[in-house]
Amino acid sequence: MPAHLRAELGQLVDTVSSLSGMDFRRYQRSALLRRVLSTVEKEDAGSIAGLVSKVRADRECLQRLRAAMMLHVTSLFRDDCYYREVRKQIPFLATYPSSQLWVAACSTGPEVMSYRILLHEAGLAQRCRVYATDLSETALQQAQAGRFDEHLMPEYDHNYRQAGGQGRLTDYCFRVDGHWQFNAALLDNVVFGVHNLLTDASFNDFQFISCRNVTMYFDPQGQSHVHTLLHESLRPFGYLGLGLSESLLHSPHREDYRQLHPGEPLYRKIR
Repeated sequence: MPAHLRAELGQLVDTVSSLSGMDFRRYQRSALLRRVLSTVEKEDAGSIAGLVSKVRADRECLQRLRAAMMLHVTSLFRDDCYYREVRKQIPFLATYPSSQLWVAACSTGPEVMSYRILLHEAGLAQRCRVYATDLSETALQQAQAGRFDEHLMPEYDHNYRQAGGQGRLTDYCFRVDGHWQFNAALLDNVVFGVHNLLTDASFNDFQFISCRNVTMYFDPQGQSHVHTLLHESLRPFGYLGLGLSESLLHSPHREDYRQLHPGEPLYRKIR
């Protein structure tokens, strides 16, 4: 990255972090740059320096930029091979009278619904409480609504079947007013809340933590911090799920985990 772009981006990150109360300083600059340059164009700011001036003067522009920098990309049963492996392991939760599953950085909710469907098909829906957290209140509101656009149904249905679905996806949702709505029962035993992985502390002990496709956007120091938080929050012999492009490379506790299947980012905490 050219020095002038790095300097302008650093100024923007400092400005947004200060004005919004959300610290983006531990995000990878290369990943942020793509989103920032796209916002420069959309906001007709001319340059990153111009965008700095605009967000200082325009609160709505700040909110749009903050949303773009957080980036919410998600899908029901995204990476079906991963969920097939989770399906094999999740009966472990039945060994507890009750259990806790944390979906960290849950975005707009499809990942939460994926786990809730797996728990239902394993007979554990009422015995496992799911905590769904994200940095964005707007994303959490969408997750709590439990709906998705009609055009996504073919993709979601395919993903569900490839992930080893035991029935039909339409068993869990219904069409209404041009969209699909998940059954209210799927949201039972789900607790939603705002949580910042880079600044907030551990808030519970979990038998399973899913933190997928988020640490890859942090720099090495940020990844180390998040993995320490996850390690502190995960009970011995609990499971940790990451995204396909993520690993334990920057975890100071990587020796405490065992990967359960080559190529799938699902780990068990062995000590």
